[in-house]
Amino acid sequence: MHRELTKGVYFVGVDDNHTELFENLWDIPFGVSYNSYLIVDEKIAVIEGVKGPWADEWLDNIRELVDPSKIDYIILNHMEPDHTGSLPDIAKIAPNAKLVYTQKASAMQKSFFDLDLDEIIAEDLQELSLGSKTLQFVHAKFLHWPETMMTYIKEDEILFSCDAFGAFGALNGLHFDDEINMEIIEWEAKRYVCTIITAYFKFVQAGIKKVKDLGIGIKMIAPSHGPIYRKDPMWIVNKYDEWSGPELEKVCTIVYGSMYGFTFRVAMNLKKELEKLDVTVKMFNISYTGLSRVITETVRAGVIVLGTPTYDAFPFPKIWNFANEIQGKRYPPRPIGILGTYGWQGGGVEKITKQLADARYEILEPIVHVKGRPTEEQSAQCKSLAKVIAERLK
Repeated sequence: MHRELTKGVYFVGVDDNHTELFENLWDIPFGVSYNSYLIVDEKIAVIEGVKGPWADEWLDNIRELVDPSKIDYIILNHMEPDHTGSLPDIAKIAPNAKLVYTQKASAMQKSFFDLDLDEIIAEDLQELSLGSKTLQFVHAKFLHWPETMMTYIKEDEILFSCDAFGAFGALNGLHFDDEINMEIIEWEAKRYVCTIITAYFKFVQAGIKKVKDLGIGIKMIAPSHGPIYRKDPMWIVNKYDEWSGPELEKVCTIVYGSMYGFTFRVAMNLKKELEKLDVTVKMFNISYTGLSRVITETVRAGVIVLGTPTYDAFPFPKIWNFANEIQGKRYPPRPIGILGTYGWQGGGVEKITKQLADARYEILEPIVHVKGRPTEEQSAQCKSLAKVIAERLK
């Protein structure tokens, strides 16, 4: 099914209500959309493709409007396979179409596919006339790959923003921000940003600044995933700005693992001490809370506390995995507290402390390390750690 954005510009994307894990990592209970757009003018252009298994549905959506063989330009804002998996399918049908992308995207395309299509290398701010409509290509480095760009229709003031300003969630025929429940979209957009783009927050900030500095009008933002913003396009820009900005929240988030309840008791002890000091605390059991939610709830927390039992002389595996995410996603600097337990031999607390200290995160003292149940001295350490956290959050 297609939808008209404005005269001659159409949504021809598809919904994915089948895939359970985006990137085979992140749960998507509401599905996801692969957004593609068709511009019908003197020349015909399609902006982005879809994930490979949905190629036939995508081509059928295009056929509702034009013969795909008559497409003149295939504009690829981003080479990730959920945008380009259908490229071989359209290349067979439209052998005279030209690929339009950045120089780095060209190299990627040649490593991904074996296609016999001519190409146009789009320089930053280069323009391409389709007749009555003029496209302008805006390089958006590391949003979220190094080859990414956005495409802007000057006459209609529509920004096709690629992964920037995207969200999880299938659209199910409701393609615009004034048609859907924006509370769900806000959470799914925030979760999308935090799981997919956390490591590139500084590039999100740079991209927002670049678009604003261009001084262009924006009547509509059409991302590659999630709804199209026509009622209030700047709403999603401002949200992305807030979520990716340097200012952290005055919140302590405790993320813990516990096999038999010992680490849970220590974490609860710390939580109670923090609440006595009027600190806002969020607490998550890593075994039962999806990793995407844990990341979303911690990436802006002013202080994070990790609680781990020792498991085979190492951190509890799910906590260890989360520590790897903190490091790999380049969480902005902030203090980290550590607590943990062991039965007969330690190792978990020591190893996770060293890992995060080596990654240049500040480790708060005292580190609460308990054999079995806490002693009076270790309970006092929880109280001391709570005071340190409260002071740091002021």
